[in-house]
Amino acid sequence: MGSNTLALSTQLATARLRDPRGTGSLDVFAVVAYGVTAWLAFVVASGTWMFVRRQTEPSAWLVAVDPEAAAMFGPSYVALAFIACALLIVPILTLGGAAARLGARGRARRLASLRLIGMTSGQIVGMSVVESLVQAAAGLVLGAAAWGLSVPLLGLLTFQHAAVAAHHLLMPWWLWLALIGTLLALAAVSTALGLTRVSISPLGVARQTSAPALGARRLLALLAGVAAISLLSFVLQLPLGALVMGLIFAGLLGAGIGTMNLVAPWLLQVLARIGVATGSPARMIAMRRIIADPRGAWRNVSSLALIGVIAGMLAVIPVDAATFGGMDDINLMIMSDIRTGALVTLAIALLVGATSTALTQASDVVDRSDELVALDRMGVPPALDAAARRHQVLMPLLTTLALSLGLGVLASLSVMSASPDMFSWGLSSGTLVLGTVLVAVGLTLAAAEATRPLRRRAIHQQVRRND
Repeated sequence: MGSNTLALSTQLATARLRDPRGTGSLDVFAVVAYGVTAWLAFVVASGTWMFVRRQTEPSAWLVAVDPEAAAMFGPSYVALAFIACALLIVPILTLGGAAARLGARGRARRLASLRLIGMTSGQIVGMSVVESLVQAAAGLVLGAAAWGLSVPLLGLLTFQHAAVAAHHLLMPWWLWLALIGTLLALAAVSTALGLTRVSISPLGVARQTSAPALGARRLLALLAGVAAISLLSFVLQLPLGALVMGLIFAGLLGAGIGTMNLVAPWLLQVLARIGVATGSPARMIAMRRIIADPRGAWRNVSSLALIGVIAGMLAVIPVDAATFGGMDDINLMIMSDIRTGALVTLAIALLVGATSTALTQASDVVDRSDELVALDRMGVPPALDAAARRHQVLMPLLTTLALSLGLGVLASLSVMSASPDMFSWGLSSGTLVLGTVLVAVGLTLAAAEATRPLRRRAIHQQVRRND
């Protein structure tokens, strides 16, 4: 890609961000998503680094109570922090990839028109990558600013009876560079891959591929996931170190979540075929959209799978102090820290899930712009389309939460069998699960409604069919 093309790409990206009219609003949407991605990545990485720092600067309370425990718990807490980081970093990076693909697909029609003036496919991809990098850089600035503002809030958390110190959250320069480089590389790669799905032809037409039907053999993946989670009760009985046990635990848990990526789209397609026989036009439209693209329906809510698993496992940690009456101070500290860490992980997962839903809904608006215009010209009221989109999100959301909560509860039963004196179900368990479901549903529906201005703009935007 020549210097002229590079300069043109940068000018186009900055101009569209300054004047977010038309499809430029998608670029602003993508920048905000990049900002959320960077912010959460910085929070997770700095939190993990905080526990690394605490190995050499342990809590004064813990040193006073048990100096040997202070030295022993350092590596264990670091291992747990890395496990939480590993569980969160994949959804966070997936969110960044979705932001890049949204920008690429939003530029598909404009890029197709550039083919008409003689630009090659390589130049088109290069321009799109440069524009995505400009957006990602703007998002990184927003994310770094949000991280700086959130440091005082993180200081309200306590681990090992010591508040999180701001200087412990300051990451070294090489870690900052690694995070920034990873996020920028993710933006570039995701943009290039996103353009492979939208084929930009020399005739100036953006062609999209259709998804094939799914087979029932995917149900075997769910059985494999249940079997993997069931092994937790055996693993927790083994005389292994905290790091090894934590890695095995995270691996089995990840295997259980991974199976949902295989079985959930098929299950959504089956449920949609059953639900299409309805008297509600909005529900029928939603079910037909899910049948046509079950993988897309799953992508709308896939990031919420981690939320259900965490909530199901967190439910066995009692929140009332009376349950811990027979524990010593060290075990009380451990239980309190586990609960705090899990709640922070759950909150981050909820933010990732809501932002991911908003991104996928925005992408869906881009993909279905012709359909939206056709429905509007046929006289379909906007309220009907809004109701259809709510059904299109709500059914996959509830299905995902049911599956993931089931896996989380299954994992929690294994934990309970290994340590019945520390973990148990109670009134707080049901409250936590119900609260998580309500918050997840509320955030997801709110994220879906956030794309309403994009739908209105897509309907009223006048585009010739041969453009």
